[in-house]
Amino acid sequence: MLKIKPILILSLILILLAGIAYNFLKVESGGKVDNRPLIWSVEEETIDRLRVQLPKEGRSVAFFKDKQDKWYFDDEDELPVDTKRWGGIVSLVSGPKSKRMIAEKVEDLAQYELDNPQMVITLTLQNQRAPLEILFGRKTPQGDQYYVKLKNSPVLYI
Repeated sequence: MLKIKPILILSLILILLAGIAYNFLKVESGGKVDNRPLIWSVEEETIDRLRVQLPKEGRSVAFFKDKQDKWYFDDEDELPVDTKRWGGIVSLVSGPKSKRMIAEKVEDLAQYELDNPQMVITLTLQNQRAPLEILFGRKTPQGDQYYVKLKNSPVLYI
């Protein structure tokens, strides 16, 4: 019997990632070259685990990929993800572009709520010791973007 909680959490994460994808992955129209900076870039095939945390809500969900490249919830039941709902989540997190770089070095993480982020995405990659952690802070003053920073990088993006 399917549990409703993992489905609700996955639905929330899909909505958040869809918003991020809308803001970060928009392709400019009119044949222009897309010169927006990449926040991070990893080969989709190298992602073994994906964890999305919503620290302020005390919620998180994690997934892992087996040797046959099938994705599962990383919980006690280890249920396979619904591929219709899962869609291109791994593609979305493999290398989004930002609207622009805000600063080469962030001095005050609290100013952007990156000291207590809205969301943290953790990617565990093949052949890498440390996972890649992406922090999403508060919304920009316009309210249509989020401040984003790699945990181990000083650069700040929207």
